[in-house]
Amino acid sequence: MKKPALSRRNALKSISMAGVAAASVGAGASLEAAEIAPQKLKGNVHHSVCKWCYPDLSLEELAQAAAQFGMHSVELLNPDQYAVVKKHGLVCAMANGPGGITKGFNRIEHHAELIEGFERMIPQVADAGFPNIICFSGNR
Repeated sequence: MKKPALSRRNALKSISMAGVAAASVGAGASLEAAEIAPQKLKGNVHHSVCKWCYPDLSLEELAQAAAQFGMHSVELLNPDQYAVVKKHGLVCAMANGPGGITKGFNRIEHHAELIEGFERMIPQVADAGFPNIICFSGNR
């Protein structure tokens, strides 16, 4: 079996290292300095990354790096963030929904607010061309 040009492990290491490098150089640092060519993948596996895992990177920097590494998606984004990932040819395969982990459908008192939130957000996700929106049951 032919070894891939860039493994998932090495890609994630590189993203982390790029974030540390960008943070140490300052706000004007760019991932372009890494000169990483976009990877050509078979397309049978769609890798993704969540923005909240990389708090020191802007969404713009993360999306640029994810696209360069051949990733498919940046997850758990809000509607005001969709344009950034789309600009880099990425999707958000699992968009944020209303409520979050702590405020879910396990509590009747949250139902009306969550239904209104989903009625508002589902069309935004669909209009962006993204396939899914996350729905949490809530904490006890």
